[in-house]
Amino acid sequence: MSAIAVARIQHAAVTRSASLDLSGLGLTAVPEGLGDLTALTELYLSDNPFTAFPDSLTGLTGLTALHLRGNRLTQVPDALGDLTALTVLNLSDNQLTAIPDSLGGLTALTALFLHGNQLAAVPASLGHLTALNTLYLHANKLTAVPDTLGNLTALTDLRLDDNELTALPDSLGNLTALVELYLYANKLTAVPDTLGGLTALIALHLHDNLLTRVPDSLGRLTALTVLNLSDNRLTAIPDGLGELTALTELYLDGNPLPDPGLP
Repeated sequence: MSAIAVARIQHAAVTRSASLDLSGLGLTAVPEGLGDLTALTELYLSDNPFTAFPDSLTGLTGLTALHLRGNRLTQVPDALGDLTALTVLNLSDNQLTAIPDSLGGLTALTALFLHGNQLAAVPASLGHLTALNTLYLHANKLTAVPDTLGNLTALTDLRLDDNELTALPDSLGNLTALVELYLYANKLTAVPDTLGGLTALIALHLHDNLLTRVPDSLGRLTALTVLNLSDNRLTAIPDGLGELTALTELYLDGNPLPDPGLP
């Protein structure tokens, strides 16, 4: 057990600290006493090699930020849903294969980071997290996302890139606060017409998919400054894209588009 970790826990107990950083200390388990630090609101446990979620954490119901990035976690307990004060939860870069439904009870969350795991699915209960403005699900093994993601109408930043998605729910068109949407490096053959309702978008990344067409409705995204459609299977571009007068970056390379110089 790290002497540094023990010393920091003891200091936090004496001073009733609100924040504790135990990141990068080589911990394979959490030292005793951590679960008694009920004054904590921020806890950093990232970059440690432990594989099991520390049970003692589920009693720290005052936590508003919990960072467990870059560990070796394979699962998280249902009791994580008891930490209802959380506004930031970072479980990225672990080895998680599933997320419990109880996560949908963390309705105060504004930022949820689940990227860099081995998730093949996420629970429909994530649709209850209506305060979220940032949701990172990239670099997993997702083959689909639930329709309920369309309930997250406060989202401004959504990352679904680097997965195995073959289709998207129409409900994503409800996310009218989105500013950035990352969908690249999937297996999408089409995107829903409803994406044309995301009129706050300034960046849309759809490169490295299997798209054979894009909907005319994308021409309604008049705030777009970046549109990346490269490395797909597009043979034509809808005339509506000519309405995107705010565009400063448009990427179409790597598609079998006809040469505009040929008759």
